[in-house]
Amino acid sequence: MFNRSEIMKDAWARYRDIRVRYSAKQIERGFVDGSFSACLVIAWRVAKKQAAAKARQARIDAMLTTANGERLHGLLNALESSNYLSFRFSQGDERARIEQAINQLIGEAA
Repeated sequence: MFNRSEIMKDAWARYRDIRVRYSAKQIERGFVDGSFSACLVIAWRVAKKQAAAKARQARIDAMLTTANGERLHGLLNALESSNYLSFRFSQGDERARIEQAINQLIGEAA
């Protein structure tokens, strides 16, 4: 269940921020979508994304106590350590592979 009050507060804060940050000409000409409906859509999108991340984290926390918990813990550590690679290395493929393995473990547990 979503907290609609918090979503509306977030949408109004975004709307006020756009009105302060951008001039009326930029908003009128369409360079920036300064409508409240756009801010509300973004606020809902952020709330849904946060809820999905929270649910995923809860599944990961529950899995850490199972038989595959040690493997999952190793994958999470590998994912975290990939943030500190040099820019000379392409970490996108490696991160995608690790994420896929984590999602596969979560899917098997469900």
